[in-house]
Amino acid sequence: MDSFLKSTEGFKNTLKLIETINRSTDDYLFIWDIAADTRWFFGDIDEYYDIHKNGSKTNSTQDMLRVIHPADSAAVLESLGEIASGKKDTHDMDYRWITKSGQPVWINCHGTVIRDENNEPYLMIGRVSEENLRHLYNPLTALWNKNKLRIDLKERLLSKGFLMLLDINSLATINLTHGRQYGDMLLKEIAAVCEKLPEVEKAYHTDHNHFVLVTGLNSQEAVCDLFGKIKNTMAEKCTFTASAVPIDKALFIDETQLIDSLNMTFKKAKEKSSENIEFFTIDDLSKRIASLELLEELKQSVENGFEGFEVHYQPQIKANNYELFGVEALLRYNSKSRGKVFPDEFIPVLEDSRLIKDVGMFVLETALMQCKKWRSVLPNLHVSVNFSALQFEDALLAEKVIERIKKANLPGDALTVEITESIELHSSTALLNTITYLKRHNINFAIDDFGTGYSNLGYLKQVNVDEIKIDRIFVSGIESETYNFRLISNIIEFARANNIRTCCEGVENTKELITLEKLLPDLFQGYFFDRPCTAEQIEKSYIDSNAEAYKNRLMFINKIYEFKERMGVVHFDPQKILRENEIGLWMIRISSLDNHYELHIDETMKYLLGIDTDMSSLECFEYWKNNIQSDYQGTVAQYLDKLRRNECPDPIEFVWEHPLGRVVVRLSGKRLHDTNSAIVLEGIYRHLAKI
Repeated sequence: MDSFLKSTEGFKNTLKLIETINRSTDDYLFIWDIAADTRWFFGDIDEYYDIHKNGSKTNSTQDMLRVIHPADSAAVLESLGEIASGKKDTHDMDYRWITKSGQPVWINCHGTVIRDENNEPYLMIGRVSEENLRHLYNPLTALWNKNKLRIDLKERLLSKGFLMLLDINSLATINLTHGRQYGDMLLKEIAAVCEKLPEVEKAYHTDHNHFVLVTGLNSQEAVCDLFGKIKNTMAEKCTFTASAVPIDKALFIDETQLIDSLNMTFKKAKEKSSENIEFFTIDDLSKRIASLELLEELKQSVENGFEGFEVHYQPQIKANNYELFGVEALLRYNSKSRGKVFPDEFIPVLEDSRLIKDVGMFVLETALMQCKKWRSVLPNLHVSVNFSALQFEDALLAEKVIERIKKANLPGDALTVEITESIELHSSTALLNTITYLKRHNINFAIDDFGTGYSNLGYLKQVNVDEIKIDRIFVSGIESETYNFRLISNIIEFARANNIRTCCEGVENTKELITLEKLLPDLFQGYFFDRPCTAEQIEKSYIDSNAEAYKNRLMFINKIYEFKERMGVVHFDPQKILRENEIGLWMIRISSLDNHYELHIDETMKYLLGIDTDMSSLECFEYWKNNIQSDYQGTVAQYLDKLRRNECPDPIEFVWEHPLGRVVVRLSGKRLHDTNSAIVLEGIYRHLAKI
């Protein structure tokens, strides 16, 4: 065989054979004449890599350095040197090639040596594969990703050192301020800095703004010095928060526990809000073990029909009249071994394990069925349910939500989905599509903890938000905090101009309530009115008018009025005034995309229209329009058209077919500021005589 290959004709035939084989693979096959240091590559490799120089069909090891990433060249040359000297017969390495466009690409090069009759290395035949590694590295920075990190740590766990997680603070803000291209260049620069540091054995780009570094350092002081070098190098462009965990087989069973501990330590670093590094401790390990035990119990609870989970409800109270607008559903857990476990302990475990997806749907279904039951007494009651960012990873989430709303026989606008500003909407088209789909079914969306995340107008526009929940940190002590007062005032004014409902969270005393009422928010939520309650407690305090708790609540509200009067605050109940004078409030939203109409009405107008069943806003408009007496259909249509054109016409009177008989009504309105893709009209509706 060796003599055949060494013959000129035999070698040519070998080249033709390999070229033919290459057509049936996505890899690049090659032959290396070791003694002559000459390589032949096959396939369309020249389209992507600068393999051949000046039209040559072959290249040398020196020529290959044009293609190999500088950071990998020394290791590659060392391996090829061992091949040439006969020390080993196999070359199997992962390293980076640079494309003609300058983009690093990870490849796996695998070759086997053929020795001659003197047992000297003669040829190496092999292949270069991109596909084998494509799922193991980040295409932007060309660093290994979290999948490769797990693979490498299995072996690396046997040696000592430290694992560091490096987080770029406020990368989303950097992208918004300077543009995504600038942010991408920043990530590439950080990757290059980490790779050049001699203390770093390997750098991984594990998430959009996360890098993980493997080091052989043996002390926290040395790791701090490394972190300081990175911070100082990038000081003018960004800041970092980091966590570090010792690589120690005695501490961690496997690479999963090591990575979990790294992430847990990082969360602790973030909670301290410091641009510093946090180290893993034995106490953290104890907490981690407790967390794993809790995880096992939570898994069993989910498998056993959500045993131990409960849904509590915190009331959302209307401003001024203090009636119940809705409830926020809040998850609680009772452990068999530990008793009551607080949400700040079990919610992170549910999210880390992704059990939150199943538990989240349990909360949604439970809350919707409870809302349906309570609506028999309070027909316009709303329920708010918190959704985790992880739940939006489910491509079928929208269909599952709609299915559960239909199962509960509720209109879409009975549900408000609460999301936090920590969900980065711009990074997921699928997430935005899910929100858009749910909005089409009239489901409301609220931004929870507004002001504590990526607060910007673009975020509100993307969601087409229906409600802003102003966080407790701004409400606390507002009676003496001028800055917070002005801030909340601006938020509420903006929300009112854009037809967005506002809810002030964390109201805890009368002074806060009275101060906030001056700013005219829509809703209050907080311990001042009620803590999260069981369904039974809600029924006693808000549903059953014969219950002692219901009467106590009315007495409590009267005390609020009395206190306000002593403070010189005049109390008006606008809803009561409108109801007693039979004046209904309406709002029409006209979609600029498909020109469909939605009619939203208050309780008084619902009474004036004779509606005693649940209707969607689309059904409500059709019901109202179809019952306008035919002689007046054109008049009303012209009036609405004038409102659309913002002409401010005089009120009109027309005959409407009420279920109990004809009635003459007066309609007046105006056009508001438009919301996202919708024209908004609002006004009043009044009977001019009894039916």
